[in-house]
Amino acid sequence: MTGKICSLFIAVGALLIGLQSVEAAYCNGSPDPGERTNPYPIFEDELRHIRSVKNAMLFEAGPANATFPVVHLWGTPYEVGYAQGELIGPVIKDFVYKTWAYLSTEMLEELDNLDIPEIAKRMIVQKGLDRALDWTRDTTAAFTPQAYFDEVRGLADSTGIDYDLLYRVQMFPELTKAHCSFFGAWNHSVAKSDHSYQLRALDFDTTGPFKDFPQVTIYHPSEGHAYAQVGWPGNVGTLSGFSDQQLAISEIGVTYPDDSFGQGTDNTPPEKVHGEPWMFVLRDVLQFSDSLESGIQRITDANRTCNLIIGLGDGQENMVNGIEYSGYVALPYNDENLQPVNETWHPKIDDVVYNGMDWLCPNYDTVLAQQLLKYHGSISEVNTIENILPTVQTGDLHAVVYDLTESLMHVSFCRRASADESEPHYAYERQFTRLHMKDIFAQEAPVV
Repeated sequence: MTGKICSLFIAVGALLIGLQSVEAAYCNGSPDPGERTNPYPIFEDELRHIRSVKNAMLFEAGPANATFPVVHLWGTPYEVGYAQGELIGPVIKDFVYKTWAYLSTEMLEELDNLDIPEIAKRMIVQKGLDRALDWTRDTTAAFTPQAYFDEVRGLADSTGIDYDLLYRVQMFPELTKAHCSFFGAWNHSVAKSDHSYQLRALDFDTTGPFKDFPQVTIYHPSEGHAYAQVGWPGNVGTLSGFSDQQLAISEIGVTYPDDSFGQGTDNTPPEKVHGEPWMFVLRDVLQFSDSLESGIQRITDANRTCNLIIGLGDGQENMVNGIEYSGYVALPYNDENLQPVNETWHPKIDDVVYNGMDWLCPNYDTVLAQQLLKYHGSISEVNTIENILPTVQTGDLHAVVYDLTESLMHVSFCRRASADESEPHYAYERQFTRLHMKDIFAQEAPVV
């Protein structure tokens, strides 16, 4: 069982017994010594249309050995939920049922190894996962826009999946977060003048069903801006994404904070749980913000919960900020006030902002900094994919390299269970696909 999934069940147990403390410490692990390369050229081709229904279209992208769906949705929250279910209902069912079975099985198999009281173990066996995720739903409900409930209702109505089960699957990222990496580069650090790039590397479970259900979902909402999110079928929140306003999102779950977060350490209160789920906040940013400044303001004004690092880039301004995100603080930073401050393992780099795997994570920050300094002045999507990612070894489940200025997304996903085992395993090792987001956002709704 992976450490990431184990962290879910530790969090579940903590919720049930009211324990939410995190020791101030440094993260574990590090990239393998030496440098590595990804030899595969960026794949680029027309999207292949598969089928259409009212308010939805399904396309296929990617090379033959690594295809993935691109799903377009139009309408109100309920309409887009219903349309996605009508378009790919069997896939959504397969993902939801396999995910729930996987999480439940993993929990039961590892229960004896969890350091929690016996009474809590019994509660988990009887009602634990359901109760923990329903508890998360209930504590965030007052802060959650109605749109999210409506979209899940649309999914439930068109697929026949139980609404409560669908919503539980939406809630598990609020408990787990993920260890990930991000950087933004602009101005004199990049290869092209007046250009900016951003990385979103998702490091999460690669043994369960998540790797088998990659999806890029394009929303054309009745209110707000069009945006894309990289994730899974039926997932209504945003893990990674890009909007037609040239705004991009990256996210890192923080397991090793310091006291500046104002919560979750030995010297601070527990992490807040009453607020809007972080994946919904990030989606709100893409849908309703039109600039870096307005995106930061939306995050600042949100009712936030857990400890995160957010990367927010703006291709019109050619600027990327990191944001220290918690229930108590929302502090943006860039190359001039890079956070956390540590010149030994997290040095400032002109026109670059970055964090590797966590807040206090010297082993990954050091290697990421070395790579960014090595390619400083020539950073591009090509050397990010060919050199930086495989050397830092980040982005195992999926990786997205945004060309913010040209509105391009370069995406790669972990090898599916059904794929040839001789192929590279992790997303950062595999062939990336270039998506031309201006053209994708311009797609017209189907007439059916």
